[in-house]
Amino acid sequence: MHPRKQLTAVALVGAMVAGCSGATGDRPTSTGNSSAVLKIGTTFTCNSTNPFASTGTTCAMIFRYNYPFLLQYTGSGEVEGDLATKWTTSDDKLTWTFDLHPDAKWSDGKPLTAADAAFTINTIVKFREGPTASEAASVKNVKSAVAKTPTQLVVTYDKPTANVLGRLLKVPVLPQHVWAQYATGNGLQLKQTPNPAPLVAGGPFRLAKYAKDQIALLETNPNFYGDKPKPAGFGLQFFTSPDAMVNALKNNQIDYAAPLPITAAEPVEKAGFTVARRPGFRFHDLIINQSTYQQAHPELRDARVREAFELAVDRQKIIDTAYLGYGTPGSSIVPPVSGDWYNPAVKPAGFDLAKAAALLDEAGYKPGPDGIRVAEGKPMAYDVIIPDVEGGEGERALQIVTEDFKKIGVQLKSRPADNATAFDQLTGSDKKYDQFTLSQWGWIAQRDPDFLLNGMTCAQWGSWNDSGYCDKAYDKLYDEQAAATDDATRKQIVWQMQKMIYDARPYIVTHYDDVVEGHGKKWTGFGESPLGILDSQSRQGLLSATTTS
Repeated sequence: MHPRKQLTAVALVGAMVAGCSGATGDRPTSTGNSSAVLKIGTTFTCNSTNPFASTGTTCAMIFRYNYPFLLQYTGSGEVEGDLATKWTTSDDKLTWTFDLHPDAKWSDGKPLTAADAAFTINTIVKFREGPTASEAASVKNVKSAVAKTPTQLVVTYDKPTANVLGRLLKVPVLPQHVWAQYATGNGLQLKQTPNPAPLVAGGPFRLAKYAKDQIALLETNPNFYGDKPKPAGFGLQFFTSPDAMVNALKNNQIDYAAPLPITAAEPVEKAGFTVARRPGFRFHDLIINQSTYQQAHPELRDARVREAFELAVDRQKIIDTAYLGYGTPGSSIVPPVSGDWYNPAVKPAGFDLAKAAALLDEAGYKPGPDGIRVAEGKPMAYDVIIPDVEGGEGERALQIVTEDFKKIGVQLKSRPADNATAFDQLTGSDKKYDQFTLSQWGWIAQRDPDFLLNGMTCAQWGSWNDSGYCDKAYDKLYDEQAAATDDATRKQIVWQMQKMIYDARPYIVTHYDDVVEGHGKKWTGFGESPLGILDSQSRQGLLSATTTS
């Protein structure tokens, strides 16, 4: 990050934190046990405060604290009520009834009722082929949602559906009196509205201020129906430079750094800060464009080429050298921390440059005079898009891959980009995936595998799908697992889908990250999560955080 821009961001956070400790109107901003505002630094950005236009876990985390949700996960991964206090389902699993908190209010004082939840769900269903596509998987098979009373919501499904609670858990309940004006006509305004801060909130905090790529500041919502949070608020400062974030932590300009660069973990701990480490849901991958619109290098659609690429990836060296041992070799898009959903039979291929070269020879792609192989009349030389969020570790990992690929006659060239630009380059013009060949990026998976599995479907082209992969047989399996209400049956389908993606190799999953975060000794009481402090499906991370003095 440019030094001037960095100073501006720090100044903004400082000014807004000072403002947050005052009052909103004539109401106090907090009734919690701490008067302090937690300042979190992160290299994960949030591109939009509109739930239908946002990407990334940080945006979802902001929505989790600003908006009410019917349900959330506990720290141990169990589903618990949020706005919903209890729920029941009919014997045929087609009707789900949720009882909601009575007398709930939005931050602007208007009633927060089942009508808001019904409006949100029905709106996503209505426009799921267009502006609400990013949320469509969460309401799959929903026929209708009806507010029977202000405190009772009934959701009816067309057919039995797997993991109804886990799906609805991801849907933010939006205030109907704010969003109804956009849910008209073709619904495009739902995605186009900037939804600027300050937002109307129903969760424990309210997004008070937001500056893209700089800060997000949340203050306590005095009308929250649940237990009041202990912090008086929290701010997120977005860093493009991990080093700048670490310096801000050491200089006490921020209280918490997430994720902490691996190379900084030991120095930060030695400097007297607390460093937390645990297995996580994040994984890194080499993305291989699978779209037929990608015409520059059709050889990438040759299965032998993709297998050769995987054999030329030295996973252990990447972990040991670039990530200093903070990770495990990867294979499936469903990480091992997912428990039984992870298919242990999907194992990473061994590192074997000789076999990789033999596969390329078999495909007929011979080295040219400069040692670079020629395929379809063109050198096997590829730009690799790498976004800022990959950080220094990611750059070192790509360097390792580049050196090994050169040994098999394949040339890679790093093409850095900011996160938003990188995503636009991947999806390309008119969602045709015609502007990239390879990319190195990563995902933060979720507790239930449905989200990542859905991201590989044809329906998610231009949205969550970043590889251009599209296979109708895979989509059929996705629908089958989505309808399997028996966990054992669903698990077998989920395992099959993992194997299918592994064999097709739109992704070569290099490794699973450990969650590594650091914070000052001033704060304590953080919940533990395999998603870290930026958990987008649970509020357990920081509601109980408090200062030590």
